[in-house]
This record gives sequence, C-alpha cells and structure tokens, in this order.
Amino acid sequence: MKKQTFALSALCCALQSAGLAAQVQQDSVPDELVVQQQDAEAQQRALEKKEKEIETIMVVGYSSTRQEDITGAAIDVKIADVKDLSSANIMQNLQGRVPGVQILTNGNPNSTAQVKIRGQGLGPLGYNDPLYVVDGVPMNSGMHEINSNDIESLVVLRDAASASIYGARAANGVIIITTKKGRGDSKFEVKLNTSTEDFEYDLNPLNTKQRAEVVWRAAVNDRANPNNASPLYQYDWNGNYDNPQLNNVILNTYIDSAQTMRPADTDWFDEVTRRSTSKDLNLSYSSASDTSAVYASLGYLDRNGVVKSSEFTRISGRVNSHIELFDGKVRVGENLALTDQKQNLVNDLAGGILGLAIEQQSIIPVRTEDGMGWGGPTAGITDRDNPLRLLEMNKDNTNRFNKVLGNVYVEYMPLDDLTLRTNYGLSYGNFKFRNFTKAFQAGSLNFNDRLTVTDDWNKTIVWSNTAEYKYLLNYDHMFTLLVGNETVEFESEFFSASGSGFASQDRDYAFLQQATSGITANGFADAWTLKSYFMKLDYDFDRKYLASFTLRRDGSSRFGQNNQWGNFPAASVGWRLSDEDFFKFDAMNQLKFRASWGQNGNQEINTRATSSIFQSRYATQSLFTNEQDEGTAYDLAGSDQGNLPSGFAKVSSGNPDLKWETSTQLNIGVDFDFFDSALYGSFDWFRKRTEDILTTTQPLATEGEGAQMIVNGGTIENTGIELILGYTDEFTVPRLGNFTFDITGNISTAKNKVIALPDSVVNSFGGNGRDKTILGKSVNSVFGYVTDGLFQSAEEVAAHARQPGAAPGRIRYVDLNGDGVINDQDQDFFTNTDPDFIYGLNFTLTYGRWDFNMFWQGVKGGSVRNSWRLFTDFTSLNIGSNYGDRTLNAWTPDNTGSNVPALTLLDNNNEARESSFYWESGSYLKLRNLSIAYNIDPAVLDARVYLSAQNLLTITPSGTLSQDPEAPNSVFPIPRTVTLGLSMTF
Repeated sequence: MKKQTFALSALCCALQSAGLAAQVQQDSVPDELVVQQQDAEAQQRALEKKEKEIETIMVVGYSSTRQEDITGAAIDVKIADVKDLSSANIMQNLQGRVPGVQILTNGNPNSTAQVKIRGQGLGPLGYNDPLYVVDGVPMNSGMHEINSNDIESLVVLRDAASASIYGARAANGVIIITTKKGRGDSKFEVKLNTSTEDFEYDLNPLNTKQRAEVVWRAAVNDRANPNNASPLYQYDWNGNYDNPQLNNVILNTYIDSAQTMRPADTDWFDEVTRRSTSKDLNLSYSSASDTSAVYASLGYLDRNGVVKSSEFTRISGRVNSHIELFDGKVRVGENLALTDQKQNLVNDLAGGILGLAIEQQSIIPVRTEDGMGWGGPTAGITDRDNPLRLLEMNKDNTNRFNKVLGNVYVEYMPLDDLTLRTNYGLSYGNFKFRNFTKAFQAGSLNFNDRLTVTDDWNKTIVWSNTAEYKYLLNYDHMFTLLVGNETVEFESEFFSASGSGFASQDRDYAFLQQATSGITANGFADAWTLKSYFMKLDYDFDRKYLASFTLRRDGSSRFGQNNQWGNFPAASVGWRLSDEDFFKFDAMNQLKFRASWGQNGNQEINTRATSSIFQSRYATQSLFTNEQDEGTAYDLAGSDQGNLPSGFAKVSSGNPDLKWETSTQLNIGVDFDFFDSALYGSFDWFRKRTEDILTTTQPLATEGEGAQMIVNGGTIENTGIELILGYTDEFTVPRLGNFTFDITGNISTAKNKVIALPDSVVNSFGGNGRDKTILGKSVNSVFGYVTDGLFQSAEEVAAHARQPGAAPGRIRYVDLNGDGVINDQDQDFFTNTDPDFIYGLNFTLTYGRWDFNMFWQGVKGGSVRNSWRLFTDFTSLNIGSNYGDRTLNAWTPDNTGSNVPALTLLDNNNEARESSFYWESGSYLKLRNLSIAYNIDPAVLDARVYLSAQNLLTITPSGTLSQDPEAPNSVFPIPRTVTLGLSMTF
C-alpha cells in the first residue's frame, strides 16, 4: 500500500509539471499544435524510457535484474556491435569484445568456437567449457547451432557469485542467451549478405627443381654421394665436396616402377584451395499488443570454405510467443527453434589436407599418365596420400544434424509482487553420417572400400519451478527472494556399423546390405540425472547498499552414493558511493564498488566413472599392421571356423570415492560512469581456486589391465584482472556538421598455477616426478630441451657440453644441470601457452546516416608451437616429404646469420626432440573488422546497406615465423573475408 501511495504522489508531481509547461507554451502557440506537440513529446519520452529499460535489464539466473543493481562480475554484451557480422556463430563475432573471455576459433565453415572464461582454466586436466543457457535451457554444445540474428541479449557470468545459481555446472562460467520477443507494431525484416573469403600460406613449399637442389646440398654437406640420396634424381655436378658446383638435375622418365606417373611440378596448395563465397539470408517478423507478442524467423546460411569442397549449410526456424490471460495475471509462452545443419567430411579433414599440400612432393602428378588413377607416393617419397584425392572422394560424405531447442512456460502472479513460474525445456539433437570410401590406389597406397554409417542422438529435458517475491519495506528496503527447484534428465544413444567388399563403387549402391566382408556393428547408450534446489535473496537499501545471497544444492547420478550431493553457496555486496549525500560530484553519474565470494561445481565426467567397466572386444586393430587379432575372443573348440566365443577385458577401474569438483572464487570490482556517460567502464580482480579436479589418469602399462580411472586430481588457481574503458562524445566539423564517436577498449589477464596434484596425475605431465614437476607452474606448461641458437664453428662445439651429433650448423642445446653432458636430465619446463593478456579496441564513428566501425583484437604473450618448422627448416626429419623455401637459406659457413640448421640427410643431433626451437611468441594484433554502413531515410525505405571486411591485417612481433599465431599449425586457416549486406524493415 505504501508503495502504491508513493507512486501516485510521483505521478501527481509529473502531471503538475507537465501542466505548467503546457501553460507556458499556450501563450504563443495555437491550442491544437500544443496538444499535438505534447502528445508527440510524451510518446517520444515513453519510447526512450522503454528502450532504456530494455537496455539496462539483464537476465541473470532464473530471473532478471537492473544492470545497475548487479553485484557480481556479470557483463551484458553489446549485440548491436556485431549486428552486421555473419550469423554463423555469435561467439566468433564476440572474439576480443568481452574482457576475461578468450575465444579460440579457425576458418572452418561450421564456425565452431572454443570459449574460455577467466583463463585457460584446467587445461589438459579437466573440463574447461562454460555452460550455455538459452531461454532457460542449459546446454554444453556450441552456439554455431543458433542463428545469431535471433539473439536479443547475451550475458556472461564470470564470477562464482553470479553463476552460483547454476551450481554444479557453473565452474567454468555461464553464458546466458535470450532470444528475441515480439515488440511494438507489426514489423517484417529482411537481412541478406554475401561474403568472399581467401587465404594464402606463406610457407612456400619447394617446386620439383628446388627440392632436388636442396637434397643435393644436404648430401654434399654429409659428404655423401648425392646420386645415392634419392631414387627420384640424378645429378650432374663437379664431384668436389669442398667447392661443389651443380650443373644439372636429371629426372627419370617415370617416377614409379609401373611407369604410370611422369615427373610433375604440382602446386598442391593451389590444387586444394580456392576463393570461396558464402550467403546468409534471414527473414523475421515481430509484433506485440497489450496482451500478446510473437517473433518468428527463418534463416539460411550457406558457407563454403577456402579449402575446396568444404561446405556448411544451416536452415533455422524460430517462433517465440506469449499471451497474457486473466487481466495479466497469467502469462503462457514458448520459445521454439528448429535447426537443420549439413556439412561434409572435408571440413574435418581440411587441416590435414592443407598439411599434405605442404608436405607432399610436387614431383607427384595429380593423376596417373592415363588420367584414370590418382598420383601418389612411390620410392623416395613419404607414404602420404594425395590431398586432392581426399577432397574429391570425401566431398559427398556428408553428415546431417537436426536440433530441436525450446521451452514452454507459465507465469502466474497471484499477488502484484509474487511471480510463480514453471518452465519445461527440451534440447534434442540427432546426428546422421554416411561415410563411404571407395577402393582406390594412389601410387604405393592401396585401400579397399569401406562404408560406415553412424546414428547418434541425445536428449535433455529440463523442468524448473521458481517463485519470486518482491517486498518493499519503509520505502528504502527492497527484498527480492527467489526459490526454486530443477530437474535435468539427459539421455543419448550411439550406433555405428560398417562393411566392405561392395560389388559396385557407385555411392548409390553402397549400403550395408550390399557389404560382403568386414561387417561390424557397435553402439552404446548413456543417461544421467541432475536434481537441484536453490534460493537467492537480493537486498537493496536506499538504492545505495546492495547484497545478494545464493545457495544451490545439487545431486548428480554421476557420483557414488556417498558423494552424490553438493552445496554451492555464494554472497556478494555492492555500494553505490555516487548516491551518498556526502559524495556528490556533478561529473559523476555512478560509482559502485562490488565484492563477491562463491563456489561452483563441475560434474562433466563419464557416467560410469564410479564402476569398473568390462567389455567384450571381439577383435582389436594392431598399431603396426593392417591385421587384427582376436581381442577377447578365443577358439575354444578348435574348429577354426565360425564365430568365436568371446570373453571380457577390464577397460577401466571404478572410483566409488569420487566427489564434486569445486571452484571457489573471490571477486572485487568497481563500475564507474562520468560526464553523463561520456566516460564509463569497470574493473575486476579475481582469484579462482579449483579443487578436486575431475580428471582421468594415464597409468603405466605395468599397472595392469584397466588401471585407468577417473579421480579427483588436484588443485589449480587462476588469478587475474579485467578492465573495460569507454569514451563517447560529439564534435562538429565546419560545413560538414555533427559527428558522434565511441571508443571502447578492454584488457584482461589470467595467471594459472598448479597448487597440488596426486601421484596418479602428476606423472601425466613432463618432469621426473620428483624435483621437476608441474607443481607451482601453469597447467599449460611445456616440458623439453632449451636451445641456444646454432653452433657456428668447431671451436664452439668443442667448448660446449658433450652433445651427441653436435657440429657447426646444428642446434645447440643448453646444459641445464651443468654436468657437461646433454641428455634427458637437461629437460625442463621452458614456456607455457597462457597469454600475458588479451585485449580489444572498438571504434565507432557516426555522421548523419553514415556509420564507420573499426575493431582490433589482440593477444600478448604466451607461446605457440610452430610445427611447420619440421618441414620448412629440415631435410633430415622427414626424408621423403617436401620442404619449405627456408631451406634455400639454410646455415652454411658462408651464411652463418641463418636460423635454419645446416642441411643434412642424417638426424644425428636428434633435432626432432621437443625443444624451445619449435616454440615462439603467441602475440598478435588483428584488424578484426572494418566496416562502413549507410542508413537510408526511413521515409524512402527503412534499410541499411553495409560493407565490411574481417581479418584484414595481422601484426606479429619481429622474429615470429607463424603466419597466424591464432591458428599456427595444421588446422583450417582463418581467411580474409569481405561482406556486402543489406537489411530492410517493412
């Protein structure tokens, strides 16, 4: 009653003020115009107020709250900043835009992304991915299954207090996504864009003549006869090892004994890559009235990758609606999304295909002499496949993924401040894959046909019930209490069958029924249940002092009876100093201090972890031959025919003492807003300690069959800071007019340290298990030898510790223990992959109907392994492969400034060993987006035309050899992309 009286008083004051303003205007303006103007201004103010309320309301947990009242480290992402980017995956579009969130991706058309919140977390020890919650339905899969155009808001819960409402699944942070709802008058929107992509490697494999010359040089350096170095070449040279001169390279008429392949000069990279195109079309409809609303959309995404034949298509449909009944006391609504995705196997093979394009020798032709067969390896050539054959024979091997994601909810308000809600959600996915490999021969490679059919489905059902009550006491004390329970039930089933020996190699003929040999089938199922009870109490005193308390209790079927339940508490406080009477500054809009503490959990382990598993393995594939043994089967009757009776083998050991993995996190932060929001930002410091990490042991073979088990494997601590700083303003240019700009930057860092590990896990990392272990270091540390350049002379070799294989031009390894000998005792942890910090800078300029955007994203520090150096810098580590053009500038007595070891055909120095030679800085700065857009006058056509380019420029430190430290090795490369788009509203 008091709250209603207060509201009526405020309304009366507002009406009086409006009346005075109207009286002043009536002195000089006709009555009709005054009324019209007042109505227009009132409508505009109401619209602006409504838009502002929408912007400041954040969905956190099972309810929503004002952004100003948040006391944890939750951040509301600006979806408007990425509205012109592809709808393939919202997380890719947010790369570098959210402090404390590291997003790793590549150029694969399927647009998957790896997301790490507040550091690399548990690294190889455990589960590192965040929990995604879409319209109240929790899920672990990525956002490439959702049309980004349907997303209205995305909130990242970084600290434990914010995420604690999700308890057992929130240890790695939570990303809450709310899709669009119907708003305002009926509106139909069309959005279309088309993109082109291209990429060029700078590894530059040698052509046929260059490789022959490099092999000659390596043999001469070894003082060996170059004519015995490779069956592919003969050399006309002067025979003088001290002053060698090469006159001519002589190639055989055919490179194989069957005389099917003539020497070629194939540019394999050009054969398997292309300039690709993509199309993205989205249609949507939105409408709302006082009692109902509907939003519907249809999206079509067709992406082709820069690797030939790679493709990904997605058709998505969505309907979100609600209706209010009984004078608004009851709201019934639903959110439903259907997705049909299709991609071929080339997407998954692309990294390997590009690796083959670098590794495979150019002397091999694409096709045999008759044009019917595939070119392939022969004597003197590494046993590697024809990369173009992989493309052509797998482009029709497509998989299809269908997903249903949605929820139905009912809200009931028996009292004005009490909301009861029940929500039933479903996430269902079905994966089907038919993979047919035709029989083929490519050089010395010869494989039979094989058909594999896979059917995999999973289903998650979520039922949650909440009650939220708001109570205002004496005008100043606002209490919000949320209580609820939730049940999550997961079920999945996998089936796979394969066969060989098809009479026809026609794909339309190749079905399992037609297989004549090698017919096998296997499958398994999985299921688990999570039951939860939770409560959250928010307290607001005089809009200055804020507090929040959360407790969640989870019970999971994945754990044994003794440790099945876990409690996850959290608390946070906030102080809005800017609202204090003694702290009033005209320039300050908001200054709020925050502090939080909380615990989250993790249950992502095999559901059979607490039980010892025995399996029947009828046959096992040998690691060294194409033959199979009988596995657990044995011919007891000695009949030497028919099906063999099979026993069981222990696969893993159960651990009945498993308990919850728990992350405890402390967060201290401040939010600030100055000069009417011209200068704004936030700062957070956190410390996160994860204990009882759920991980799988890597036992020695001597521990016996089935010794592997899942254990609680130690403690890791992450600490870091996160900063956002923005500035927006206007300026005027004479004769041009007003410009508005906004600059927003963010930077974050997260340090990782292993605090404790049990003996069963510590030996999973490098070290000797005693004085050299990963304890006290980052979980992402790298163990190996430390290098110190190349030996420059025989005198340097003699003065160095005894190193087998040492010679001028060879890699020099550091004698770490000082015993005068280079051996395995000289290994240590020499680097890690954790960045020192990650950052992003966004600049937007608006002039009239034009707007311009430039976004930079970068990483400073950390290391990446440049595995390409195995091919670009050596002729000794993979004798039959191709090499990179860096070998043309290898070390010689006359070229001592080179960092490429002297060419040799003998790896006497064991230079393939793990060492700092292959590791380099992971730092880079990328121009992620550059765009310009024009908004057409709505009186003519409510439309927007935009042109954007992504990944235009990559800047790396001097000495970095990786072309792209973000994707340094054999993965799908990240292309340059140019997009032209149009959006129209009717």
